[in-house]
Amino acid sequence: MEKPLILVFCKNPVEGKVKTRLAASIGKKKALEVYQALLNKTALVLFDVEVDIQLYYSEHIDENDIFQNPRIIKKVQSGNDLGERMANAFKEGFHSHSPIIVIGTDLWTLDVFDFYKAFKALETHSAVIGPSSDGGYYLLGLKSFNPDLFKQKKWGTSTVLSNTMNDLKEEDVYLLGEKNDIDTYSDLVAYPELTQLLK
Repeated sequence: MEKPLILVFCKNPVEGKVKTRLAASIGKKKALEVYQALLNKTALVLFDVEVDIQLYYSEHIDENDIFQNPRIIKKVQSGNDLGERMANAFKEGFHSHSPIIVIGTDLWTLDVFDFYKAFKALETHSAVIGPSSDGGYYLLGLKSFNPDLFKQKKWGTSTVLSNTMNDLKEEDVYLLGEKNDIDTYSDLVAYPELTQLLK
């Protein structure tokens, strides 16, 4: 019996520790405000998805955050880099759930239908990927654990998607529509609701 799961990887919202590339343009305080807006958007979308959710914080569990929902279990990431941290979360998740999707918290255009499309695709495909315009991905969904996807990647660079697709060349992969992570000032200005925060 299928028991789907969403893994959410997020950083603890601390000034100077989040959106560092964006902070170089707009300052640490404003970058934190943008990140908190992205967290709010992510939480609102997740509340509308009727599956189990595990929220993985980067440093420590924040009990008084905006992710107050009985379906959301909070954990702390473990591993030396993003790949190892995601691999550990997937491996643990597959003990009790399948399929599993992982997302971050950098998307202003995240929509509940992204999850429905991804889980629907996993009924007939072994993997689903949501490509991001910077050469990475904003969503990865798997039916079973594939450790190769989390090794030998330069995380945060433009080669992540192509290297991941190469790892999956023997698999039946479904691609979602491309989206844009909010990492730089040029990413931010595309969204008037977020640029309002700079005033």
